[in-house]
Amino acid sequence: MGAFRGSITFSKFHVEAELPKDFRERFVEAIRLRAFIPLDPKEDLDHRVGWCSVQDAFDLDLTHQKVFFNDYLNVGFRLDRWRIPGPLFKAAFRAAEREWLDKQGLEKMSRTQKKNLEKIVAAQLRKKVVPAMRATDLSWNLSTGVVRFFSKAAKSHELVTELFEKTFELELVPDGAYVAAQRRGLPEALVEGLPSLEPALFHTERR
Repeated sequence: MGAFRGSITFSKFHVEAELPKDFRERFVEAIRLRAFIPLDPKEDLDHRVGWCSVQDAFDLDLTHQKVFFNDYLNVGFRLDRWRIPGPLFKAAFRAAEREWLDKQGLEKMSRTQKKNLEKIVAAQLRKKVVPAMRATDLSWNLSTGVVRFFSKAAKSHELVTELFEKTFELELVPDGAYVAAQRRGLPEALVEGLPSLEPALFHTERR
């Protein structure tokens, strides 16, 4: 999590857009449309993402009171993933493979047959395990456009950016030197020169 408890490590993003007058109503509706939907073992999916309450990852009934706090929009980004232990999968697959070969009177499966059997075994095991869940806080200051996402993981950044932009139809821009310079109003000539800058050494290199 992070925004209200736990680690305070976060990544910063920016939203450069003027919000519509009715953004609170529109945003709550959009969040509810993309609220997290629990994984179903019958589905051919290995993971799913969606919004949840910033206070409780199991609370998916997202109302105005749960989302807005003064000038902040706070939501939880929930990622559920099937994680079947390797040894369990291998043992179940070997047993299923032996059974299949005995029934077919064969000594070996083709690559395609193995792939199909792997899907069947995975679907069976999903009924016996609980998906691994991760919930990460996202806090958006609607006055400044600053978004804090309490994770440093690159894959999480990719997933939350995709969900954010689909939900709000606004671009989520990662923080960096170029963005910071633009937001602070530096002259355009200086901003354009940033990509060519190189780090300076303030010490003598050892030989």
